[in-house]
Amino acid sequence: MRKVTYATSAVVFIIDWGVSAMASLLSILLLRWMTQPMAEFGVHVLKWFGVALVASFVGLYLSGAYKFVLRYSSLRSIGKCFQTVLLKEMLIVAVLLTRFFRFGSLQFNVGVVLSDGLITVSALILMRVIVTMLLDSRHTIEENIVRMSVLVYGVSNKSVAMLTRLASSVHYNVIGFLTSDRKLAGQFIQDHKIYYIESQQDLERLCATVGGVDSILFAKEDDTDEQSMLVHACMALGIHVLVSPKIDEVKFDGLSQRTMQAMTRDVEYIPDGMSAFERNFKRIVDCVVAAVSLVVFSPLMLCCYILVRREDHGPAIYKQERIGRFGRPFYIYKFRTMRMDAEDQGPALYAGDADTRLTRIGKFLRTHHLDELPQLYNVFCGDMAFVGWRPERKVYIDQIMEVDPRYYYLYQIRPGVTSYATLHNGYTDTIEKMLRRLEFDLYYLKNRSWWFDMKILWQTFASIVFGKKF
Repeated sequence: MRKVTYATSAVVFIIDWGVSAMASLLSILLLRWMTQPMAEFGVHVLKWFGVALVASFVGLYLSGAYKFVLRYSSLRSIGKCFQTVLLKEMLIVAVLLTRFFRFGSLQFNVGVVLSDGLITVSALILMRVIVTMLLDSRHTIEENIVRMSVLVYGVSNKSVAMLTRLASSVHYNVIGFLTSDRKLAGQFIQDHKIYYIESQQDLERLCATVGGVDSILFAKEDDTDEQSMLVHACMALGIHVLVSPKIDEVKFDGLSQRTMQAMTRDVEYIPDGMSAFERNFKRIVDCVVAAVSLVVFSPLMLCCYILVRREDHGPAIYKQERIGRFGRPFYIYKFRTMRMDAEDQGPALYAGDADTRLTRIGKFLRTHHLDELPQLYNVFCGDMAFVGWRPERKVYIDQIMEVDPRYYYLYQIRPGVTSYATLHNGYTDTIEKMLRRLEFDLYYLKNRSWWFDMKILWQTFASIVFGKKF
């Protein structure tokens, strides 16, 4: 049985860092060759290369592209390359704006940034392809297909039989077994290693070590604390979970998710409707559009800021802790629309235009949804997306989950500035409305796609233009 070859994260990081920096050097030399001579060009090249080294390092680190490198080239790894380059170019533009150095003309500055982005992303993807060809050169064409990396939980006879069937197929990269028994750690069954994990952090480290895990399979469903912990950890890390699946149902594209009984008994698991490539592309588009929108709407945001400050001389920006992707808290930003003592008596839901806590300017901002503009920053940072589920405070989430624990499934994706539920359910000022909103959010989760997002954005825009209340 052949062994699967993986590249370590450290090696991938160093290779990508060098490729990105050399691509930057090539871009400026190529652009200079196509233009007129420039004074002190050598000094500019040194400064540019230094900035490119730092920007490449930051881009790779923040995108985490080096953590998801398999022996085959995947759409997920290519998406991470695009994320890396986007972060790198944004940092370079920021340095150019600080006047640390600037080339002769605006046209040259724009040209060098664009060419650097194009050459860098092409070089990173080309390097992925070359490495893949080198690793796969000793294998047959039949084996060089997109494979799914899987782990099997447990070491029972049924688990070993499942792994044996998977290993005999060219569609899977079988990494090994998972166990919660420390005594079995590091042992081998049929040349496959047994990995011991006891927490989500252990699973994260394992994923980074082996180059990513697509799915974890359970040979049987056990109502144990260990299995429940692992299911929660998989959901937090975006790893698909399948329980007692038929082998022909375990596919790289469109996992069936047939029988996974998650945290709550008799509750069907609801998977994310988007593929890994669609999620990566959506994040890249969100980041770019948010960055452009922050610049375009900055004059309007400045006017809103001044109006809020002048009314009662209080802070213009209001932040509130909400729960986002993976159940992690983050601060959502808005223009303040209520009095500063609005929640002195404790958390209270917005009661619509009749809410006596609204300020005069705040009511105007709420009516025209201008109070949401600072959330462009949340989208840019990755706390939110343009379309998702509206994030809620933990105190209300706890109340919702007492009635319907399926709310947990929303943690698979980022919350949004707008949502399918917002269009059809409006503001939620009662727990009953929150539960009805959850049904819309779960429908969106299961069926979301690029076209569904575009439809929601268009309907949101039309509703704002025509003054619809929601």
